[in-house]
Amino acid sequence: MPYKPKYCCQCGEKIDRIDWKPWSSRRFCELCETELGIYDWVPRGILLIGLLFGIVGVGGYWQKSDKPLSIASNQAASASPNVNKNVINQVAARQSLANQNNQALPPLQPDNSVPKTQQQLAPVAQNLKTKQVKTPPNRAAETMYFCGAQTKKGTPCSRRVKGGGRCWQHTGQPAMLPPEKLIASQ
Repeated sequence: MPYKPKYCCQCGEKIDRIDWKPWSSRRFCELCETELGIYDWVPRGILLIGLLFGIVGVGGYWQKSDKPLSIASNQAASASPNVNKNVINQVAARQSLANQNNQALPPLQPDNSVPKTQQQLAPVAQNLKTKQVKTPPNRAAETMYFCGAQTKKGTPCSRRVKGGGRCWQHTGQPAMLPPEKLIASQ
């Protein structure tokens, strides 16, 4: 049973309808419905469009076939003779190039030729100078401290500083804590 209001939400007049139809306004009286009826129909329209999209989506999912579309198969069939000719031409060209390259290479020499090539490469490798990046020696990391001066809130400042001094905001102020507690753990 849908909601049946007793009063209009715009003017507050009592709503007395004898028969409530699905298209009857659930918010406004008959007078206000003529002016503001669009506000009742917008949510209904959105719901109807959403329901329509849902039905079409579910129907399309259930109707999905395992066969590919006939349009795609026709395009592939018409393009396949050209593709096959191109593939055959490419394979033939590669085979002819491979045959030419095999004829141009000199025959392999006996096993004693391998050390000669290594001997020829050894001086070349010595001449090449590799660039080595020297890393600076590890310096002892500077100890980090907390500033420790009293803030407006009354707590020690938690800014990190080098050398046990104070931060830019608290220069010249004393620390609230002893120096041992101001060391920041890394």
